[in-house]
Amino acid sequence: MIRKVASAIFTVALMAMLGVAATQAQESTGEFDHFSTGFPLTGAHEKLNCEECHIKGIFEGTPKDCADCHKQGGFVPATPKPSDHIRSTEKCDDCHTTMTMSLVPNVDHSAVFGTCVSCHDGTTAAGKSADHIASSNNCDECHTPGSWSTATFDHAGITGQCASCHNGTTATGKSARHINSASSCESCHSPSTWTPAVTVDHTAVNGSCVSCHNNTVTAGKPVDHIPSSNSCEECHSTASWAAAIFDHGGVTGSCFNCHNGTAARGKNVGHINSTNACEECHSITVWSPVVQVNHAAVTGSCVSCHNNSTATGKPADHIPSSNACEECHTPSGWTGAAFDHAGVTGACVNCHNGTTATGKDTNHISTSNSCEDCHNTTAWSPVVQVDHTAVSGTCSSCHDNAIAAGKPA
Repeated sequence: MIRKVASAIFTVALMAMLGVAATQAQESTGEFDHFSTGFPLTGAHEKLNCEECHIKGIFEGTPKDCADCHKQGGFVPATPKPSDHIRSTEKCDDCHTTMTMSLVPNVDHSAVFGTCVSCHDGTTAAGKSADHIASSNNCDECHTPGSWSTATFDHAGITGQCASCHNGTTATGKSARHINSASSCESCHSPSTWTPAVTVDHTAVNGSCVSCHNNTVTAGKPVDHIPSSNSCEECHSTASWAAAIFDHGGVTGSCFNCHNGTAARGKNVGHINSTNACEECHSITVWSPVVQVNHAAVTGSCVSCHNNSTATGKPADHIPSSNACEECHTPSGWTGAAFDHAGVTGACVNCHNGTTATGKDTNHISTSNSCEDCHNTTAWSPVVQVDHTAVSGTCSSCHDNAIAAGKPA
């Protein structure tokens, strides 16, 4: 009997001791710093009881990776990854937090499989916005995860004018400093190379040339431009800029100041050999043909220029002669030629026939003599001699004190 009583007392005492120990253990759990384990209890984990993770009171070796619990047949019962989760090799906590599982703070797209629209379908994640430009392109043809808003857009499949999208709302429009023009974007720009412009339709541009050609918007007057206060459009045209029609009216100085082969076109290589200044022969209003030629400063023979190419040459009806031009002609009196008859064969009338050269005067004495019967080439007048046998008429027909000496007083 005594043994039974003692056993009962021992049992009661043991149970009392275990109850105190359990109470102390429970109180110590509330004060335990779980952060020191390297797995702080935050969000949904903060309200869990210890035994929900630490099975059978075993603390050491409890997994810290989300996927060890949040899967079918995991270490402890926990919500697994849903079947419609996006395909990804990322760990759960790379994208999710314990605070809110559904709102993902960030997504590492480099580990995601499939196209953008696999997730960005308006249900799983935000899809194409209602004000997106009309396009059948895949998202990743223009956008990148690293820089979504600055898209590289493939314009190849786009129909319609640029301004349909580039209106300042859907996409960037014409800049405030764009040149004043009524042209459509595509008249000057290309989608593949927006700037610089491929071409400029100047017919639709308002304002003077310098409104744009000011070395800020686009290239202005070059540093080697000839000195001039004229506006661009006074000399140039947009259709043919290089072939300028220059107003020389306000230009001072000689032609060579500009026409030196650098500032403006100089004397061409086929120009006649001359030391004359340009303005001595040419006029600024009509450059060719020349107004006059100062032959005094021209070097070389006449035929150097008068070759029917550079200048008029010997005419087809010129008398047959191998003489150089300058042997008979002078620049100041071309038509009154001093002809060297020394090398001429044949009768005078062969040339002096009234066509090729001056013929017999209308008041010449009536005679059948040839010219050379009475005249010679060195002194045509007075005659050397007269063969009276070939003269017709009376003596007084010639000897009348006008044509020849008459009766002496």
